[in-house]
Amino acid sequence: MIAPVVRVLFLALVLLTSVGTTASGEVDEHEEWSRRIGELRKAGKEADAIALAEEYREKVREKYGTEHPRYAIALKALANIFQNIDRIEEAESLMRRALEIDERSFGPEHPDVAEDLRDLSVILRNLNRVGETEALLNRSLAIEEKYFGPQHPMLIPTLTELALSLSINEQIAEARQVFFRILSIRKSVEVAAAAEDHCNSERQQKIDSSLKQKIESHRKLENCRKDYEKTKTFFTLETMDERCKQQKTFADRADGKYRAASATVCPRVPEAVGKGLTGSRSQYR
Repeated sequence: MIAPVVRVLFLALVLLTSVGTTASGEVDEHEEWSRRIGELRKAGKEADAIALAEEYREKVREKYGTEHPRYAIALKALANIFQNIDRIEEAESLMRRALEIDERSFGPEHPDVAEDLRDLSVILRNLNRVGETEALLNRSLAIEEKYFGPQHPMLIPTLTELALSLSINEQIAEARQVFFRILSIRKSVEVAAAAEDHCNSERQQKIDSSLKQKIESHRKLENCRKDYEKTKTFFTLETMDERCKQQKTFADRADGKYRAASATVCPRVPEAVGKGLTGSRSQYR
């Protein structure tokens, strides 16, 4: 029986990560298969989803072999289905095989390996092997901290799983520390997002203002040149010539301000924010 404080912490974690982070990649063949499998599962057709996932695994095996990262992705797709229909031991076997492939393909400290470790930890948690779960999560977190840095939002899913595992194991103080770290990361992301929004707003205002000045100064320069042509034979020739030179200077200055405003680059918030870490991190390969 999970203590009330654990249930509260777990609920908070669920709410906190309901808008997760993701690593998005190109739309490819895997995403199309995933979409079709997902539609079958959503319709409650688990047997059909398994059949399609197994078909996908075989096609990948025939095309790439059994040591290719895409084969690992196919194994993970099937493991995910088994995990959700209580075929946990089969899910564990598939996930461990996928982990082996990714470790050989990318090395032991790659983000895909970290994600595999986290996914395997969830399976082991469902098998009540909490000690193994925590070890896997700590290894996953160490990889992500080294790759992304200690305050990157890509760490949030692993931190969430770690906090949950600690809570289930009645390590409330440790779980609370991890939970507050999640809050700290999300707060820093919110601050960065606010700064980016403010910068983008100021940038757009400068662009709009400089564009308005640019259009107006060029309009005046064009009118001046027309007046200059009309007065070439009159005594105002010299005065008009100087006036147009001055207006040309104003126009050039407005052009420069517009180029400078357009070239302003605002600091970017990590793309992972608000997208959910549910897929493979193939862009890091």
